[in-house]
Amino acid sequence: MKSTYITLILAIFTLMMPSCSKFEDLNTDPDNTSKVTPQLLATNLILQTVKYPAVGKDFLYKDMFAKYISYMEGADGYQYNKIDRTYFSPLVKLANIEKMTDAAKGSVTEDSYVALGHFLRAYAFFNLTISVGDIPYSDALQGEYGVYNPKYDTQKDVFIGILNELDEAARLFETARDFEGDPVYDGKAAKWLKATNSLALKVLTHLYKKTDDADLNVTGRFNDIVTANKLFQSNSENFQLVYSSIQVEYYPFYNSNFRKYPIMSSTIVDKMKEMQDYRLFYFAEPALAEINSGHTPGEWDAYVGINPSDNFNTISAEYTAKKISGINTRYYALEQGEPTFLLSYAEQCFIIAEGILRGWTGGDAKSYYDKGVQAAMLFTASNTPDNATYHHGMKITSAIISAYIASAPVAFEGTAEEKFQKISQQRYFMGFMQDGWNSYYECRRTGYPVLPINELTNLNSDKTKMPVRWMYPEKELSYNRANVEEAINRQFNGNDDVNELMWILK
Repeated sequence: MKSTYITLILAIFTLMMPSCSKFEDLNTDPDNTSKVTPQLLATNLILQTVKYPAVGKDFLYKDMFAKYISYMEGADGYQYNKIDRTYFSPLVKLANIEKMTDAAKGSVTEDSYVALGHFLRAYAFFNLTISVGDIPYSDALQGEYGVYNPKYDTQKDVFIGILNELDEAARLFETARDFEGDPVYDGKAAKWLKATNSLALKVLTHLYKKTDDADLNVTGRFNDIVTANKLFQSNSENFQLVYSSIQVEYYPFYNSNFRKYPIMSSTIVDKMKEMQDYRLFYFAEPALAEINSGHTPGEWDAYVGINPSDNFNTISAEYTAKKISGINTRYYALEQGEPTFLLSYAEQCFIIAEGILRGWTGGDAKSYYDKGVQAAMLFTASNTPDNATYHHGMKITSAIISAYIASAPVAFEGTAEEKFQKISQQRYFMGFMQDGWNSYYECRRTGYPVLPINELTNLNSDKTKMPVRWMYPEKELSYNRANVEEAINRQFNGNDDVNELMWILK
């Protein structure tokens, strides 16, 4: 039977690693389960979305690419802007959504699982399209119905589909019952409604160059969501995974054998020192050479980053001489670590502040910006033990946050462009050891903050810039060549290259 990588429909659903943890609280052996239940499928689908797929070094690739850190085990391609082909496997996992909604039919929680399915589909398709451009959407996951070689929808049509799915998810969550099988929000439909609206705002910001397109209705959608205000109200509502002291629920970099290799980038360290941002003491360790020269761990000058675009031999020499700060020990010493978020209250505040500046909705942009900064700093402080080992005696307090927000480098003042830049800088700080792809996409979208480029070390074919997309999967070229080549010709004049501009960037 013919098959294609992205339309493979699983013959039986897969529920991995059953245990008694909240990550995979499956209760029964799925291989011996006589009836598929929507809550079991929901658990697996949600975890596939929020859980990091790998630990140790693999957890750091996104931070290398976003220039938060350098990695000293060897010269890594991500640090020097080498990316290649992506993969479409996240779409294969979405096949279980239909099984979940079918299993829920006729139940009082049917609408809840249908809404959840739309949210998870929207999130997966959004992240895929912003990485490559046009993708299969309307024909995707239809192998069970004989569609083995799906067409590629234009990126515009994909975004319309994503926004419509989020609209439908929000409509259903509005009146849906709470449901079982949810390791993030404990099945609270009201919280899923807020996450859905927050994701919609995030999707809309990627369409800021398309506000004249009536089919998208970017400003109208944005204003409606903000005005209704069914959104996150605090960090406690973040769409995130919280780790614990149970072994299968450890923080992804806990007790890592690679703990000695990540070192801090000057891209973030120098800016945090300039802005007197106390999160630096929570993110980094002081450089040993600076401590040996008389500085204390509570001094700004004890923290040193390296330009991640420098020649690896140059960086290695500084690393060997103990002149560069490593990441804070809390990232590998604490089983629970900090939650990893995909959507957050802080980012939502920054998105709304940007929308107000762009004239998409009314309100006080400064108020949202200030609340975003406060939430981001509180996230770091509240998820770190109040121990000098982890904040080096430079504890973030309410007084510190207030003074920081009022300080000249941070205060929401200046021209509109300067305000956009300040929002972007704070979103960049917020992303450290979180979702570095998101930070990269934001830098790609706004141009801020400026990430270092060194033409002598840049592994991108265009030595003057970072790549702007991934290429299509090799398996797509093998099994769905006609459709992927049609998409490549339509978008990039036949050139599937990492430097080609996709529709949202034009």
